[in-house]
Amino acid sequence: MTGGRLFVFIYTLCQWICYFFYLNVMWLFCSLLGGIIFGIGPSTVAVYAIARKTKLGEEDFPLFRTFWNVYKAEFIKANALFLMLLAIGFVVYFNINYFRLFDDMFHMGMQVFSTIIALMFIFIALYIFPVYVHYDLEFKKYIQYASALSILHLGQTALMILSLCLYTTFFISFPGFIPLFAVSFIIHLNVWLAFRTIEKVESKGEQLKEVDYVKIGQQI
Repeated sequence: MTGGRLFVFIYTLCQWICYFFYLNVMWLFCSLLGGIIFGIGPSTVAVYAIARKTKLGEEDFPLFRTFWNVYKAEFIKANALFLMLLAIGFVVYFNINYFRLFDDMFHMGMQVFSTIIALMFIFIALYIFPVYVHYDLEFKKYIQYASALSILHLGQTALMILSLCLYTTFFISFPGFIPLFAVSFIIHLNVWLAFRTIEKVESKGEQLKEVDYVKIGQQI
């Protein structure tokens, strides 16, 4: 590698590190701004919206203003989606641990059933936010479409789960990186993998109405 190429590589790497760090800081700040419980949802959707724009090749847009506009515009809907997922996840987790306390056939069967529901929940969770920031659908259809994508493309879903496991292992091993880009990077990775499925579906002719952030007040 020549000196010029090395400089370009280092410069590009530093740009991406700053990009992920900046998004991570905005996500953390706006999550705290919403009192954590009401801030995580819209902050997460805002990062997903930016990750979508980056994935689609858009470059010249104001990062902070885009994040803030999406955060404000999607505050109620994003909270509804996040709190719904949080509630479902809690119920599934509680059921699995509750049924593990018993060893009779009925409770063992319920544990297996709850585990299947948990896997389905994970499948949907992997696609729900990429679908949410890409398509303009009725609320219930986000879940239906995310569910269909995850089941009909199990290979890609398995790759997403594997990537998530490796990612989690990395940050458990190196927790110092968590405040730097833990959230922003995993969201971009999730968008990149999910959009491989979404673009494959769209290439076959199934086109849904995409989100128009300008229409709902995002002057970006």
